[in-house]
Amino acid sequence: MPKRLTGPVAATRGSESIVQPDLHTAHLRADSTQTVRRLDVSDILRAKTSQFNAAPAAVGDMLGSLTADEQLRARLESARRLGALGADARDLAELFRALYDETARVVDATVFLFALYDEASETVEVVRQVDRGVEHEGGSFPLGKGFTSEVIRTGLPKVIRRWSAEGPTVRVLYGTEAGELVSPQSGLVVPILSGDRVLGVLSVQSYRPEAYEDADVLSLGAIAAQAAITIKRLRATEQLALEHERHALQLEAVLASMNDALLIVDARGAIVRFNRAARELLRLDTASLVLGQPLERQRVEQWPTTAREIAAALVPVIDALRSGSNVDSLEVELRSGERRVLSVGASALRSSKGPLQGGVIVLRDITEQRDLERLREDIFAMAWHDMGTPLTLIRGHAEILLRKLSSGETDANASTAAAASIVKHADRLAELLTTLFDVHCLEVGLLSLSPWPTDLAALAREVSEGVRLTARHNIKVSADVNAVGEWDERRIRQVIVNLVSNALKYSPEGSTVTLSVAADAQSATFSVRDEGIGMDGAELAQVFRRGYRAEAAQRVKGDGLGLYLAHGLVEKHGGRMWAESGGHGQGSTFSFALPLHAERGADAPVEQRA
Repeated sequence: MPKRLTGPVAATRGSESIVQPDLHTAHLRADSTQTVRRLDVSDILRAKTSQFNAAPAAVGDMLGSLTADEQLRARLESARRLGALGADARDLAELFRALYDETARVVDATVFLFALYDEASETVEVVRQVDRGVEHEGGSFPLGKGFTSEVIRTGLPKVIRRWSAEGPTVRVLYGTEAGELVSPQSGLVVPILSGDRVLGVLSVQSYRPEAYEDADVLSLGAIAAQAAITIKRLRATEQLALEHERHALQLEAVLASMNDALLIVDARGAIVRFNRAARELLRLDTASLVLGQPLERQRVEQWPTTAREIAAALVPVIDALRSGSNVDSLEVELRSGERRVLSVGASALRSSKGPLQGGVIVLRDITEQRDLERLREDIFAMAWHDMGTPLTLIRGHAEILLRKLSSGETDANASTAAAASIVKHADRLAELLTTLFDVHCLEVGLLSLSPWPTDLAALAREVSEGVRLTARHNIKVSADVNAVGEWDERRIRQVIVNLVSNALKYSPEGSTVTLSVAADAQSATFSVRDEGIGMDGAELAQVFRRGYRAEAAQRVKGDGLGLYLAHGLVEKHGGRMWAESGGHGQGSTFSFALPLHAERGADAPVEQRA
């Protein structure tokens, strides 16, 4: 919206004409009681009458010297020129100058005004104005009762032939001006129409009376009609620009919020744009990427190792885009540093007329998805392998029992042994299925905890008593401390049972297995030490990996899931687990520490007991 005029203005009641601000100070007459409004339409000019008569008279003499045919041709030529000039106008200021030039050719335009009307706010917004050939800023004023408002309301032109008879009384004087204040002697205001809608007005004023005739109304109306066409074009262009800007902002927001890495390349295969996810994926925060350069192997030698590996994988993708082909679901596995799996898709960009414009490449990190798929495959393979033996034994003993019962044999001991074996292996099968289910829940983040005040030392003593009756080992317990924390008792018992079972399983009969519990102000620690097969450094580094079993441990039946699950359960409680060994044949010590205050992992679901 144009800014409001400031400084002294010469305003009249109801005229809504513009005069330019003067450097002098304006004063109200002593007898003036009417509030002076800020108007953007000049009515009064500040110099003496004799100063302005020459130019308007010259214009009138020039027009009067033309015949009617010459005047008609001149006006038609004026309309033609205006159409050409208006078509080239890039904004309202350029349109204003074209309008003024053409208006001054056909009518007295000593004062010229171009204004637009905002129907929603009922405000007249003056684009620019001319006073005796000097261009000035515009302004704005609310719709009132003057000539301009009358034309806007009615949509009809208004001719003021004698201002002294038809115009309003002067209300403002420039205090430094000598002599009488001069007012316009005549004026003409025409609407700028688009159908029945008033877009604005064109207004001219003269300092001689009866300067405008009916023919001038037609001339200025033709100019206003050309102005309406250009105004609609400029508004459409502005609206289109705003739409483009809005779409650009929306695209920026989408790119910024995308979790997938996105690269845009041009027809040469040069990267011209990428989002934050792409920068992080390529690890370019500390490296330079020259936009506009084709992505080729020799250009990325200074990039980080991971970025070079990705770039090498992208070269054939970009080659496909340069040939106009799309790429669907290409998987790239990165092996430098941390293993990562990326899904790459690319689409060629073409204009509506067909030429290739470049392409869009989207990289999605699917490492977790592939790991979960691999986990499902591993669990299925383990289940198939490990369930085979108990199922075979269960079936075998069930057949023996069935045969004895069918033949009428009454060997109670044999029947009891067969039934006991069925129960034993069924329990083993149930335990295996539970472990597989727990591992799956651990991997996908669905394993829940039910924390409750739990005494770690009491748990250690209970587990040791439970295995002492059947174990062929010397079991020692050192757990006389107070180690109570908010933990899931069932899960912690499961961890202790696993560690103690492993110590018994992988150490010779008659050896000593020692359980101990210690506590300080922050945490409680459980340890189990055996005198078994032991491990070297490489084995210690992998002992908690899913499915891993040390070479010496493979002579003993197992599935490699127990320690992996135990390690995960401790981490879910916010604790840590570790293993120590002096080497093969030197025994091992497995320990875990739990916080005495709640420090569970943020992703661990918690179930509250009633």
